[in-house]
Amino acid sequence: MLGNLVFVVGDNLASRSDSVDLVPLSRLGALLDAELASGTPPVIVPGQGIEEYEMEILRSALRRRGLPKELLADVSLPPPLKHWEVHKRNPDNVLIAGLQRISENRFEAALRISDRQEMILDHTTGSHITGMVITEVVRQISLAVGERFLLTPSRTPRRFILNSLQTFFHRFLLPLPTRLEYTVEKVTHKGPDRLRFTGRCDVVQADVLAASGSMDMVVMEESRAEEIEARQIHETTHALAELREWPVLQETESTPRLPL
Repeated sequence: MLGNLVFVVGDNLASRSDSVDLVPLSRLGALLDAELASGTPPVIVPGQGIEEYEMEILRSALRRRGLPKELLADVSLPPPLKHWEVHKRNPDNVLIAGLQRISENRFEAALRISDRQEMILDHTTGSHITGMVITEVVRQISLAVGERFLLTPSRTPRRFILNSLQTFFHRFLLPLPTRLEYTVEKVTHKGPDRLRFTGRCDVVQADVLAASGSMDMVVMEESRAEEIEARQIHETTHALAELREWPVLQETESTPRLPL
């Protein structure tokens, strides 16, 4: 244990952890009991997956054992971004918190992962944040910067379309406090409701670069995107129809007819 300090994270974020330094929430009670029997209880530092609901579980664990509430460190995250900024309806799936502008093209935010996040629930490969979650982080912060800082307010619905995405992994990203540094590298305006931009996100933990990603996006009017989709649906379905012979029902006297 790190000088009588233990980091506690959501169960789905460290289900395979056997570390005494990084402990899933469900194992904290046993750890506290063991420490009480042998010495001084540890200071508990919340990591990823520990939000207000889980914080109350931690407070209750301390109360039941007659331990002071000061043993639970106050590591509060800023509130998560709004659903329209990251294009997610379920607040548990929002990965970005506290986005702010640092300079003309530089932005910072905090990583925020709920223990109920959609990709965490269905993909556990150890006690680190999986690559697909980091890729989604790059996508969400790119959307948020575009929505909040690059676009002007408009009543016209707009669509973000991904052109390219690259992600690089330098070391394991653990479910612990993490800083996101985002840089807009290029912006091209093509009208009041259309632009193209590229940006880079650096994922920094304990002042060390853990991962990075870059994204190229186009923003256009929703109606224009729907036109493109409709045309491609027509083209693709007709092309697939011509690639092979599909069964055709030959109408006979016994063929059942649908009621008019």
